[in-house]
Amino acid sequence: MNDLLSLISNIIPVTLAGLVLGAGMPALFALALRISAGRTERRPDGAVVQVHRASAAARILAGLLFAVIVLVILAGVLWIAREYLHQLTGLPILDAG
Repeated sequence: MNDLLSLISNIIPVTLAGLVLGAGMPALFALALRISAGRTERRPDGAVVQVHRASAAARILAGLLFAVIVLVILAGVLWIAREYLHQLTGLPILDAG
């Protein structure tokens, strides 16, 4: 029974991280695209065109969201390659070593 509780307590953070990174990053990307699009309208032929450019505040917010996405991607690549980078440089990247 104790093993089962230990397993469940370990599965919950992994599941939450998977949900945040697996569904959250694409949702954040879609939100940043929508914010940066400004006001759009759909034409009768199905094309979506920009009617008014996004405000400066909206563009800054979208840029910050894109920066967060890039940082998460870089952190993931560093996490995957941390052992190799530690062997190559000797630096303890993301606590490798």
